[in-house]
Amino acid sequence: MKLHTINGLIDVMGINSTMIHEHLVFDLTHVRNDADSKLHSSDVIEEIEGLQASGCDLIVEVSNIGMGRDPLGMLEISERTGISIIASTGFYKECFYPSFVFESSAESLSEIFIRELEVGMDETSIKAGLIAEIGSSLNEITVAEEAVFHAAIIAHQATGAPISTHCEIGTMGRQQLALFEKYGADLSKVSFGHQDLNLDINEQRELLRSGAFIQFDTIGKNNYRTDEDRALNLVQLLEDGFEDRLMLSCDITRKSHLRQHGGHGYNHLYESFIPKLKQHGVTDTVLEKMLKVNPRNFLNF
Repeated sequence: MKLHTINGLIDVMGINSTMIHEHLVFDLTHVRNDADSKLHSSDVIEEIEGLQASGCDLIVEVSNIGMGRDPLGMLEISERTGISIIASTGFYKECFYPSFVFESSAESLSEIFIRELEVGMDETSIKAGLIAEIGSSLNEITVAEEAVFHAAIIAHQATGAPISTHCEIGTMGRQQLALFEKYGADLSKVSFGHQDLNLDINEQRELLRSGAFIQFDTIGKNNYRTDEDRALNLVQLLEDGFEDRLMLSCDITRKSHLRQHGGHGYNHLYESFIPKLKQHGVTDTVLEKMLKVNPRNFLNF
């Protein structure tokens, strides 16, 4: 089968490993008011080459409208390195919404998503491959955020595109699930983000039992939670039988996260966290599911 990425159609049978939730070209300086919150294509080329040496062939880039998304910048990265990239449509969370979002209906917002999935993003012919990372705020889903979730579900129903979410510091997964159920999403094509920051393993289990995926996708951000705690949490979910619904990533969002600036970098997943999981008894077969098989099933290929 073939998958449409930033650089056209690829043979998915050649995909070795996937990072399911990343940012490569990104700019939130206009809200965060710091120069650290901006990534340019030239910033990440060297690190992407290191990822490829570790066996990563596909990156799901979840920057969307209003997050400094740059389809041509992603295309440059893909052409210079050969890595495959899937881009996203959507809106992030309320404090980052363009002003027109608050004045628009779910139906009209869904038309934007559908156009970007079927025609192209930002006046290019480069198509988005999923709806991501649509988000909720810390401990709440605002009225505007619910409208964006509804719009995402309408577009998902019209196109079959999967949906990946942002759960601020791991919160509101259960409430997001209620919206997906309310508006009739296919939960096998939904993935809840930042669940490695959710300390409620029972809620994680509830999300997984719904048929959705969850992401342990802030690996390396030890200021939020140590990787050892993440690993122990993940191993428990694997022992519970959820190996077919778990996916991994690092969610690089700042220059200071990059190795050239003293951070842990994208390759931290492969060089540090994967060996840690192996020390806890996670097998190569299970790792292949989380890095290759599960992303393939989630992404519809």
